[in-house]
Amino acid sequence: MLSFVARVVGLVLFAIGVVALISDGISSIAADTVVMTPLSESLSLIAPDFVDRVEGLLKPLVGDAAWTEWGSAILAWPTLAVAGISGIFLMLAGARRSQRPTRRHVGFTI
Repeated sequence: MLSFVARVVGLVLFAIGVVALISDGISSIAADTVVMTPLSESLSLIAPDFVDRVEGLLKPLVGDAAWTEWGSAILAWPTLAVAGISGIFLMLAGARRSQRPTRRHVGFTI
């Protein structure tokens, strides 16, 4: 059950990464330069106060220094990288394992 959830969430994140790749590609062609939308900007387009709420929730848990060092850095990463790579890892983590073929014991007759 957990592997199914990991695969579905991974597929959704991978699809978001592909959409971000296409969006950034179109913007790059229009601007005639490479454009990569940061994760914070993509999240603020979906829910305007989401980044502030996440910061308010995580900053007391991890501390100001850790949030400044890591949290703001992750939010500055491109959306396609964060969503796409996270999706691939989750799909691989939830992948079905191939079953090992069972060896049949064949007895020798004399």
